[in-house]
Amino acid sequence: MPNLSFLHTLRGALFGLWLLVALPGIAFAAEADDEDTLGLFSAWRESASTASRAPKPLSQTAENVTVITSDDIRALNAHTLTDILDSIPGIQVQHNGGPGITAYTFIQSSSFRHVQVYVDGVSITNLADNYSETSLIPARIIERVEIVKGSASAAWGSALAGVINVTTKAPLLDCPLAGTVSASIGKQATTDDALELSSSTGRLGYYLAGGYLGSDGLLPNTQLHSTNSHARLTWDLPDKGQLYATFNRTQTRQGDLFVPSYDLKENQDKSLLLAAVGLRQPLGEQMELEITARHSFLKGNTTWLNISDGLTWQPDLPVGSFTNQVSGASLKLVRRDTGNLLVAGSDYNHLELYNNSADGSTYTPYSRSANRWGVYLNDTVTMGSVSVIPGARYDHTQTAGDLSSYSLGATWQLSDTTLLRAYGARGYGMPQFLDVDKPAEKIWTTQVGVESTAVPYLWLKGTLFRNETWGEDVERHKALGAEVELRTTPVYNTTLGVDYTFVDTIRSSDGTQVNYDPRQTVKVSLRYDDRTYRALLAGSHIYWNSLPEDNARYGLLWDLHLGATILKRENSSLELFFSGHNLFNGSQYLYDIIPNTGRWFEGGMRVNF
Repeated sequence: MPNLSFLHTLRGALFGLWLLVALPGIAFAAEADDEDTLGLFSAWRESASTASRAPKPLSQTAENVTVITSDDIRALNAHTLTDILDSIPGIQVQHNGGPGITAYTFIQSSSFRHVQVYVDGVSITNLADNYSETSLIPARIIERVEIVKGSASAAWGSALAGVINVTTKAPLLDCPLAGTVSASIGKQATTDDALELSSSTGRLGYYLAGGYLGSDGLLPNTQLHSTNSHARLTWDLPDKGQLYATFNRTQTRQGDLFVPSYDLKENQDKSLLLAAVGLRQPLGEQMELEITARHSFLKGNTTWLNISDGLTWQPDLPVGSFTNQVSGASLKLVRRDTGNLLVAGSDYNHLELYNNSADGSTYTPYSRSANRWGVYLNDTVTMGSVSVIPGARYDHTQTAGDLSSYSLGATWQLSDTTLLRAYGARGYGMPQFLDVDKPAEKIWTTQVGVESTAVPYLWLKGTLFRNETWGEDVERHKALGAEVELRTTPVYNTTLGVDYTFVDTIRSSDGTQVNYDPRQTVKVSLRYDDRTYRALLAGSHIYWNSLPEDNARYGLLWDLHLGATILKRENSSLELFFSGHNLFNGSQYLYDIIPNTGRWFEGGMRVNF
């Protein structure tokens, strides 16, 4: 259960800070920020992509990359990383409940087991089943999310479906002290309370955050009690070098499954710890060295109980538990020159897993360890309006053999308004660590795309892709697809967006369609933001392509997110926000045993100081 005294203290602090902001008499209308409302339409010229493990302009990025900024996150009133991913074109999220409850992330219909998620360079993948639980990462700590769609193995290693790269907030520069206190309440006592502090004094900077996310459950047996603490420290060195450290810990207790027909409910306890220390040091004017050491620890316990009496569901079934930890280090050398960006690096990881299987598919108890290392090299050569991007990587996995990955991409700035992209890559996805000496699954990814503002008042991005996957003991699949994104130029601070993704996945052996690989995804949005008032109406439809007996539903779900900065003075402000989820009480789910949440509302306030 949450610490009630902590919650009362937090709400008291929030009210006190509100008084500090409100009492002196403040103008209710904040001045509009003088900024370029066409920023979206010039984004490809900005240093915005780390697909090659070093920042470079999107105009020199051949992969299909989507970037989500802190402004986008703020507009969503998001609770966790899962809520952010729900809004991204080409991504499908299968929810097991409300905020903070287990969710599965698919990129362009590839398996969620092949999606790699990094938080400040530390992987959050569960070794037991190759699953990255994005609901354990609070949205409030996130500054930026980059999604690389399609094989990214030439830079990242095991990344068959793609990479989700999360960067947390950095300490504010030249700031004695700043912070945010926020609190919200919604249906079924769904609560999200948090405190953030940031400062930089001399060479030292820090960003600290802590919070509680809880709910009595928006679906049966999906109660949640989750706490998170996060820290990011920086120490500036002479010659523009920097030492940095990050720490993140989430502990959660939740219900995750409720099946009346089997008199079964499932409860889970999870603990995630991520830590990293690193050094960035320029070596002259053109080169930079980065060295990082990292550690991750993930522990989970699952119990199965009778719904009727709360007793153990099957007494002879052991409690499902696992503990996995990864310790590693990376070294990266980046050389920037006129028309050239060269990145060379290596990664090392020591993996340990202890698993108490609950289904008898493996020995109980079961433990395993391995040492893995990889080296990579990629280049971005720019000649006028054309960039060529080759990449290669070699990995020693110990458990699945030695693997080679490579890629070749190109971009062409056809005009001031149009950019063309092409990308081809061979990559791999590691099997679950429990699968002893099972070979890795392989992929060929091919993409061609265009990004253009040639049509007045419209930004267009389109990508055609082909993914072919195979392995020694898995079916060979071919996925042909298209992704289209449209955005209008802001008119009276209002922007309309439409995203459509189509994927047709078939078996190479007989041409039959593969079920449970989503075929169609539609996302629409209408956004207003004048820096004082904001509103986002977002709709989402996923055709999950389930079997008829699963009784899946494919409705269009609508969410409304509102916000208003009603009081503002210098660096202090008070913001009220409100969200209405599934406004029309629609149904959209993969299986009828795990339906989506119905209509529900929440609201809160945020004090910035």
